Amino acid sequence: MAELSTTAVGGWLGGDLARREERWRIPLPAGAAAELTAAAASAAARNVRPHFTTDHSPTFGHLSGLDHTAAFAAQVRDRLSGDPGFTVVTGFPVTGRDPAEVELAYWLFGLLIGRPVSQSRKGDLLGRVEDRGADISSPVQRGYESAAELPFHADRTDVIGLLCVRPAASGGLSRLVSSKALHDLLSREHPEVLAELYRPFPNDRRGEEQPGERPWSDIPVFSRAGGHFAARYVRRFITGSQRHPQAPRLTEAQVTAMDTLDALLHRPGVSLDMDLRAGELQLINNFHILHARSAFTDGGGAGRLLLRLWLAFQDSPELPDHYAALYGATSAGCYRGGVWPQGAVPELVGRPVTAAR
Repeated sequence: MAELSTTAVGGWLGGDLARREERWRIPLPAGAAAELTAAAASAAARNVRPHFTTDHSPTFGHLSGLDHTAAFAAQVRDRLSGDPGFTVVTGFPVTGRDPAEVELAYWLFGLLIGRPVSQSRKGDLLGRVEDRGADISSPVQRGYESAAELPFHADRTDVIGLLCVRPAASGGLSRLVSSKALHDLLSREHPEVLAELYRPFPNDRRGEEQPGERPWSDIPVFSRAGGHFAARYVRRFITGSQRHPQAPRLTEAQVTAMDTLDALLHRPGVSLDMDLRAGELQLINNFHILHARSAFTDGGGAGRLLLRLWLAFQDSPELPDHYAALYGATSAGCYRGGVWPQGAVPELVGRPVTAAR
C-alpha cells in the first residue's frame, strides 16, 4: 500500500459549486461552433464516419481552420486536469442538426481533447447512452443501455464526455462528486476507513477481460503514484467479484468502508446535481470525479439520448500497478483504458497520447 498521508488533496463540495456555475459551466464560443458545424458538414458530405484508421490516426486528416475550437479545447483540458476536474460546455450545436453531422462535430471536438478508446466488446468508439432495456442486475449488462438509476461510479477511461442530444421526459439527473473531497472528509472523520480504502478491493471484470486474463482485478478505491492522486469506485463491480470463487472474499472491514463511503456520497451538499439539456456537453476527469444518474422515463417519440466518448488524455495521472490489468498501461499521459473486443487491444496502448492540433 502507498504510504497514507492525511494531507488534504483538494476537491470541492457540490453545495459550493452550485452557487458558482461560472467555475464549471462555459459556453461554446460562436467562432468554435461555426468551425465545428462547417467541418462536420464537409466531412458528412464525404461520407466520413467517426472511427480510427488502422494506425489509429484521426479520420479528419489535417485539422486546419479550427483556431477558435482549438483555443477553446485548451481551456477545457486545463479545467479537466486542474480545478474543478470537469466542465459543462453549453451551446453545442445539436438542435435541428443532421444526426450524422452532430456526431461528427462531437467526434472532432473530442479529438481536440484526447484520443477515443473502445467503450464495449462491440468496439464502439462513439457510444449511445439510451434505454435499450438492459438489466443492470445482470453481471454482464451495461448501465448505459438501461433507464435504471446508476449509483456513483467511475468508468474505465481517463476522461468521459456526455453530449446531451435529447433529455428524458422525466428523470435522468446527473450527479457528480469530487473524489478528492471524499478523501479529505474521510481523512478528518474516519481515518481508519480511509486506510482501508487505500488497500486493494476485488473488482469483477464482467466478462470483458481479454483471453488468459483473470475475471477480476484488485484495485484500491484511492491511490497515489508518482505524486498523482486517483480514485476508482464501482460498488456493484466490487460485490459482483464474489461470483468468482478464486476472487478474494470481501472482509467485514471492506464492507464497512464501502458503507461509510456511500453515506458520504449521499450526504447533503456533497454532490453537484444537474439536468443536462440539449446541447450541453459534460466532460469529466474520471480519476477525480465519481458520477451517478437517477432513473429516467421516456415519453412518446424519440427517447433520451446522450452521445458518449471515452478519451485517453495527455494530462492523465500516473496509476499504481494495480491498474495495469484493467487499463493496459499505467504511465501518465499514455493511451490506455477502454473495453475492447476479444483480441483487439490496439498496439497504441502505452504510447504517449496528445490531442489533435
